[in-house]
Amino acid sequence: MCEHFFILQITKVKYIDKIQIGKYEIDTWYFSPYPEEYGKCPKLWICEYCLKYMRLEKTYRYHQVSADFQVLPTT
Repeated sequence: MCEHFFILQITKVKYIDKIQIGKYEIDTWYFSPYPEEYGKCPKLWICEYCLKYMRLEKTYRYHQVSADFQVLPTT
């Protein structure tokens, strides 16, 4: 059991360097369990309204234009 846990800890390597949420670019600190095809990209684009994550800025921009999001009122 201990050996298995140790091997799992070694394999948890941080691959995503930055995430983009709306206008904010954030440096990542820790490992996150994203699917393998997303984990190897340097930046992950995340929709600020529905939290869908995408590998490419082009896909993110298309999602923003095509989706029907209502902006929440601010107080």
